[in-house]
Amino acid sequence: MIQKTLKEWNRVIRLSRKPKKNEFIMIAKITGMGILVVGAVGFVIRMLIQLFQTVL
Repeated sequence: MIQKTLKEWNRVIRLSRKPKKNEFIMIAKITGMGILVVGAVGFVIRMLIQLFQTVL
């Protein structure tokens, strides 16, 4: 069981490669946009909660 897992890990490591510069930049942009979207959604939810607390 452990040997099978190690063989699978070794296969993944052999297939992996360092991303090219344009791939890395694209991944960084997409990740940054995702972080901004999650932050914006959290901010809007927080503002709505505060609004409803002051009204009630």
